[in-house]
Amino acid sequence: MEINLPAFVVNEVEIYIGINKSEFFDRISKIISSSKKEETVRTSLENYLSNKTDLEDKTDQMIILTFFLLSYWSKEYDSVIDYFNKFNETIDKLNLSLLVLHTLSLRNMFSFEEFKKFNIESEKLVDELEDSREKDFLRLSLKEFSAETEKRPELGYKALNEILRYLLKMDDLSKQFPFILDALLSDLVNFAYVIVDDTLKDLWIESAVKRAESFNNDGMLCSLYDLLTNISMKEYDMKKAEEYIEKGVNIAKKLKSDRLLVTMQLNIATMEKMNGKLNGALVIYKNMLKIENLLIPTKIQIIEKIGEIYLLNEESEKAEEFYETAHELNKKNGFIYALLEITYGYLQLQAKKDDGEALKFGMQLAEEQFDFNAMSYFYFYKGIYLQKKVNLADAVEQFERALEFFENQVILEGIVYSYGKLAECYFEMFRITENNEFAEKFLYYIDSLLNVTQELEHPLYIDAMIIKASYFQYRDLEERAIEMLQTALAFAEELELEEKITELNIRLKDKPSLIKELKGSNRLFNRIRKFSFGTHKKIPIVLYLLLVIDEGGLPLYSYNFTETKGMDDLLVSGLITAIINFSSEVLGKGVETLRSINHEGRAVIIEQQENIMAVLVADNETFVCRLKVRKFLKEAVTKIKENITIKTIDQEEFQPLVHEVFFDPPFTLK
Repeated sequence: MEINLPAFVVNEVEIYIGINKSEFFDRISKIISSSKKEETVRTSLENYLSNKTDLEDKTDQMIILTFFLLSYWSKEYDSVIDYFNKFNETIDKLNLSLLVLHTLSLRNMFSFEEFKKFNIESEKLVDELEDSREKDFLRLSLKEFSAETEKRPELGYKALNEILRYLLKMDDLSKQFPFILDALLSDLVNFAYVIVDDTLKDLWIESAVKRAESFNNDGMLCSLYDLLTNISMKEYDMKKAEEYIEKGVNIAKKLKSDRLLVTMQLNIATMEKMNGKLNGALVIYKNMLKIENLLIPTKIQIIEKIGEIYLLNEESEKAEEFYETAHELNKKNGFIYALLEITYGYLQLQAKKDDGEALKFGMQLAEEQFDFNAMSYFYFYKGIYLQKKVNLADAVEQFERALEFFENQVILEGIVYSYGKLAECYFEMFRITENNEFAEKFLYYIDSLLNVTQELEHPLYIDAMIIKASYFQYRDLEERAIEMLQTALAFAEELELEEKITELNIRLKDKPSLIKELKGSNRLFNRIRKFSFGTHKKIPIVLYLLLVIDEGGLPLYSYNFTETKGMDDLLVSGLITAIINFSSEVLGKGVETLRSINHEGRAVIIEQQENIMAVLVADNETFVCRLKVRKFLKEAVTKIKENITIKTIDQEEFQPLVHEVFFDPPFTLK
C-alpha cells in the first residue's frame, strides 16, 4: 500500500510496529486522505489527535509518533509538548522515541528543569535494555543532549566524539535509532561550529545533509541550511550564504513553516547588518515580530536585535524600550541569554537607573553559563561607559581586558570593536597630553584594525585608513597622509567601491578636512559598530622559525618548525633589530613601529611587549597568525620575568607553550 509519509517517519515507526504495518497504514491513510504535502499531513494528524481523549492502542501511539516527528523538525516544539502532556497518562508503556522527542522539545524551548526531569525518565527506559551496546550508545546520547542545558558545548562535543566511535563500529545502531541519530548529527555540526573545529566539521555537515536528503527530512535539511548560512557568513562567503538562504527559504515555504522561515530571515537580516545596512535589517526584524506563534527564544532575540540597532543609531530611549521588553521575557524564561542582560545592564547604568547592579548580574549569569563571549562584552560596555565619562585611562584598561577575552576565543567582531575603541581612546589621550607613547598605542591599534579589514577585504579598511591619514595630517606629516589616502583609493578601486572612490578623491583635494575626522570620541567606533563580523576564516600557514629577542637584539629563545635548521637565529634577530631601530630613527617616536617584513615568499611577523620581542617567520601573514604570536609573547614575557638573568632561562620551559599555541589548525607544519 502506498503511503504519503516521508522516509524518516516510516523508518522510525517501523522500528516499533515491525512487520505488522497494515493496520497503521490503513488508519493513517484514512486520516491524511490523499494529501502529499507534509504540512497538510501534520495538520490532519493534529485534528485527529485533538478529538481523542486517550490513545487506544499501539497504532494510535504510532500516529502520535508520526505527528511528533513532523512537528519536531518543523520547530513546532510546543505541539509536541502539549500533546505529550495530553496523552502521557493514557499510554501504558512509552517508547523511547516518543519520550526523547518530548524531552528534546523541552530543551529547545529552554524548559531546562522539565528537560532534566524527563531525561531521567529516558535514562530509566535505557537501563531496561538488555543489549550493552545499545545502553552505552544511548547513555552517551542523553549525556550529549544535556550539554545544551548546561551551556557547555565542549561537554557535548566530547560526548559526540565518543558516540561517533560507537557508530563507526556498529552501523546497525544508526538504523535502530534513526531519530536519535538525526538529532545527534544536528547537534554535532552545531557544536563543531560553536567550538570552531574545522578538522571534521565539513565531513559531519556533509553526512548530516546526505542523511536528511536520503530520508526526505526537509525540516532537518532546512535547519542544516540555516547552520551552513551562518558558517558561510562568518567566513565572508556571501555568495554561498545567499545560496543556502534560498534553499532554506524554499523548504520553509514548501512546509508552510513560519518558524523555519524565520530562522532563514534572521540570516537575511544578519547579512544586511554585515553590509552596514542597519535600516534594512530593522525592517526585517520588525516584520518578523508581527508573525504569530514565534518561539519565545526567537522572539527574545528579535526584540534584542531591534534594540541593538536603535542603540547603534544612538536612539537610546527606543533602545532601552526594546531591551526592557527583551529583559522581561528573558527573566520570565529563566534568563537564557546572558549577553542580553549585560547590554540591558549597560543601558540601565548609562540612564542612571542603577549604579551597575544590572550589569553585574549579567556578568554573574555569563559566568554561571560559561558564556565567555558575554563576559567579554561586560568589560567592553564598562569601557564604553567610562569613555563617555572621559575617564580614558580606566576605559582603556576595560577595553584591553575585553580584547584579551575576545582574542582568546578568536571572536572577530569583539576584536574589531575593541581595536576601534582602543584607537579612539589612545588618540584622545595623546591629543590631551601630547605623549608619544599614547600616539604609538593609537597607531598600534589602528594598524591592527587595518590588518584585519584588509585581509577580509572589508570596506571599513578605508575608514580606518582615513583615520590614520587624519592622524598624520594632525602631526603635519603631509606626505604620509597623502600616502595613506592613495593606498585607500587603490583598495577602493580594486573592490569597485564607487562611493568610497568619490570620497577619497575629494579628500585628496581637500586634505585639511581630514582633521575633522578626529573630532569626537566615537567617530571611528560608530562606523565599525554598523557592521557585523563573523569568525575569521582559517588559512593554512607554513611556519619556519620562532624567536624571542631582548631589547639588545640577542635571542632568548628559538624554535625551528622545520626539520632542518635553515636560518641562523643570531643573524635573523640582529637583522630584525637593526631594521626596527632604523625605522624608529627615520620615522621618529609616535609615528609607526615596524610590525612585519615580507620578502621572497617569507613573512616576518613581529610583536613587542615590555622590551621583549617575539618574531615568527612564516610563508604568509594572517590575522589569526598574529594573534598566536601575541598570545605566545604574553606568556613568554611572564616566564622571562620569573628568571633573574638570561643565562638562567630554561629553554625547555617554552616547549609546552609553543605546542599549545602553534601546533593547532590553521597551521601546516613542515
